[in-house]
Amino acid sequence: MSTLPSWTSDPESLNITEEVYDALPDDIRKLIEVIGGNVILCQSGNAAHSNVARRLANRLESARPEQPCTSVATDIDVQFVKRHRKDGKFSFRRPDVSVYRCINRTAKVMTSETLMVVEVVSPGSGYTDTVDKLAEYAYEGIPVYLVVFLDGDLFVKMVQEYRLDWASRSYRLADTHMDVLVLEEPISTSITFAELDG
Repeated sequence: MSTLPSWTSDPESLNITEEVYDALPDDIRKLIEVIGGNVILCQSGNAAHSNVARRLANRLESARPEQPCTSVATDIDVQFVKRHRKDGKFSFRRPDVSVYRCINRTAKVMTSETLMVVEVVSPGSGYTDTVDKLAEYAYEGIPVYLVVFLDGDLFVKMVQEYRLDWASRSYRLADTHMDVLVLEEPISTSITFAELDG
């Protein structure tokens, strides 16, 4: 009989506080996200996934206006403000691309400063990216959420642009981009899918 993982007999082993998380080595931190103090193991995307995210971030960064000051980053922790509990249970996701208001270099990026997040859908992440994160990012009040879909050959197929309906704290599909991603906010830009595919 094989040995079962420790969490089968000790579910608490999958819980983590912000202080414990902050003390973990970077290589371990990159393997997880946390929702409500519960560890969620993350699988890395393939090279095409990473390249699309990097190219999109580069183009967004080059199109940033001088004012208001914004930053663009890939694979950084975005800490949830509304789901941060007094008992130490915290939540964060690590979007493929984040656009946020400029903050102190040593500060943590919070959802309250985040203007847009992007997820590139990988095999196995479709439900999480299109259901879980759609609800979580909306609840946190992030104004724009882009979901990038790749086709079977790992080229960009379409980009769904969601805009926050502030009254209901839910996203509404604002546009489905085909061949070209055209944005007005938070960064005005036009990016062809060919540029993202490389």
